[in-house]
Amino acid sequence: MLAPPVLWRTSSRARRIILRLDIHKRAIVITLPAGVTRQQGMRFLQSQSQWVAQALEELPRSAMEQGEIWLEGTPTPILPTTEMDGRTRLTEAGLHIGHPPEEHSRYLHSFLKRRAETVFPPLFQQQSARMQANPAKLSLRDVKSRWGSCTRQGRIMLSWRLIMAPSDIYTYVMVHELAHLSHFNHGPDFWALVDQYAPGGGQGRRKAEKWLTQNGAHLLAMI
Repeated sequence: MLAPPVLWRTSSRARRIILRLDIHKRAIVITLPAGVTRQQGMRFLQSQSQWVAQALEELPRSAMEQGEIWLEGTPTPILPTTEMDGRTRLTEAGLHIGHPPEEHSRYLHSFLKRRAETVFPPLFQQQSARMQANPAKLSLRDVKSRWGSCTRQGRIMLSWRLIMAPSDIYTYVMVHELAHLSHFNHGPDFWALVDQYAPGGGQGRRKAEKWLTQNGAHLLAMI
């Protein structure tokens, strides 16, 4: 296995050298406290070679490595290119990417984003109407720290990567963020509202949260 790239960070609040694996970038991130050099950081990284090897071994594989992508919860084969027609097409057999293999990852990324832009807005409007919520704006973004967010001004963000998750999962995230328009906290009233509208109620909400905990890293690593 090739050595992963190393990304350097500095932090005035760090009290020690911190190592972590960035799943999305497939890189080792080294955070240095003030006064610690990169040379010291590299020595620390070398001393943690066993941890690095295990972390890389457990790293979720990308869609191109697996030869398939999750599409609304369904594993979908990425099919070998038979003709360079410049199109990305979904059929019953799988996803055809009519571009050279070295460009497949880029076009797969574009396909998923377009799919989310097609599927999410009408469903979001439907859930807003059910909950009698009036969001100011919906935006789809590629973020690594959260699946959705809501501002006090009513702007809601969703990760387009949720298009890889089953429909009840991304519907739950929509309901969760819409509920913040009524309760800008995670108190009892907030959860009661979420459980009222989440697919499967409270049990469905807990199932969705568990699914995201168990599979979130895969959604970040796939593409």
